[in-house]
Amino acid sequence: MIPPPLVTFFVFVFGAILGSFLNVCILRIPLGQSILHPPSRCAACGVPIPGFFNLPIVGYFLLQGRSRCCGAHLDPRYPMVEAGTAFALAALWTLYPPELFGIYALLVSGLIVASAIDLDYLVIPDFLTIGGVVAGISLSYLFPALQGKQDPVDAMIRSSLSAAIAGGALWLVARTASWFLQKEAMGIGDAKLLAALGAFLGWPSLPFLLAVSSLIGTAVGIGILNKRKQKLGIKVPYGPYLALAALLWLLGGMNLFSKYLSNNFIQNV
Repeated sequence: MIPPPLVTFFVFVFGAILGSFLNVCILRIPLGQSILHPPSRCAACGVPIPGFFNLPIVGYFLLQGRSRCCGAHLDPRYPMVEAGTAFALAALWTLYPPELFGIYALLVSGLIVASAIDLDYLVIPDFLTIGGVVAGISLSYLFPALQGKQDPVDAMIRSSLSAAIAGGALWLVARTASWFLQKEAMGIGDAKLLAALGAFLGWPSLPFLLAVSSLIGTAVGIGILNKRKQKLGIKVPYGPYLALAALLWLLGGMNLFSKYLSNNFIQNV
């Protein structure tokens, strides 16, 4: 038997390697390039990166944040994505059984890619959002425990309804806000992303996701306005805050929210 801490370390290393691949996805998918070929290259001059300097997390520091071939600055987001993926997967491994860990690792990976692309381009590709809805519903059927059910059909129905409620509610909010402000207030991609989260996490997660993502988004938006001394109207991507709220839900928000509702119910009764 392998000691649990050592298994967690292996998961951490796997998460760092996965994060390196996610960086490739983040860079190439918006440009319509293959994520498999060619191998990793310098984004500035196109020279292949030697394997030793392509190590997740540590490679950036070995190069001191500069490309070895041409001296171009390397984006610090590379090690941040790798380390963030590693820590997230290690934490999920300690909290969930293997089958749910695999599903949530897939979800978190998609959220990381969607968030980074949204930050760069203010858009989330449909294959991540609509594909996420399809994946969530399908996995709910294959693994009913994902929705807290035993019957596959019940789990699939719950996942489908959660996706429809989540996406429809945020779409309605976005359209209403856009009509009131007479300009686009929120992209439809955010509604699709919330639908995907609903398909994976179920309808009980939706109040938490909306409340936490709104609080984080508002705080960050106010900070940006104050720092840049700009007026209202600056576009702030909402997808990353939904993704962060979903991660917080998986890492303990689910239990805290359930305890909060239970305590309030007992007090009211």
